Amino acid sequence: MPAGSLLELGAGGGQFAVAAARVFQVTALELRPSGTAHTLKLAAEHSVTLEAVTGDFYTVPLPRAFDVVCYWDGFGIDDDAGQQHLLRRVHDWLTPTGTAFIEVFSPWYWSKYAGYSRNWTSPQSSRQTYGFDADGNRMTDTYAPEGQPAQTQTLRCYSPADFRSLLNGTGLTLTKARPGGHYDPDAQVWTPAVPLSECMTWTAVLKRS
Repeated sequence: MPAGSLLELGAGGGQFAVAAARVFQVTALELRPSGTAHTLKLAAEHSVTLEAVTGDFYTVPLPRAFDVVCYWDGFGIDDDAGQQHLLRRVHDWLTPTGTAFIEVFSPWYWSKYAGYSRNWTSPQSSRQTYGFDADGNRMTDTYAPEGQPAQTQTLRCYSPADFRSLLNGTGLTLTKARPGGHYDPDAQVWTPAVPLSECMTWTAVLKRS
């Protein structure tokens, strides 16, 4: 029997969803049809069953509740109002005793390493540069492929105190802030467990209020 039902937001190519489907009854929600297709292909390859849905998590109707809702590596793409809208939807998707796990980008890490650059040769020659918008509290990650326009992704960073303020009116409560790991780009060393003040991201553990 499954341990419960799990909804993954922004499931990408389905790697986490497929692993989780060995334990949970999984619904993987992804904006890109190619991601949904890859999720189903991966599930078939690993002989697991899951539901893969293509849609925008700001608007897609999912008329059921889940024991677990998770969102890895992407929270902060919108402004605060957009993030609050999504968090209200997370509240509505949770069962009364359910738990949400949201990966949040840390402002301390990204402000420290702003300006760091490195070159990539695969899949094509390009330059990656970290930045930090202190006024908007957003990290920036810019890829400049050789001979092509640069592309920048940006994510809003939150401290736990900022995140608690963001939760006002969402019906959710932050029960724990779990620090993640730290990557030293100069030494090229990954440390999987560091204090909250040093981590790249931390996980917000949320319950319904």
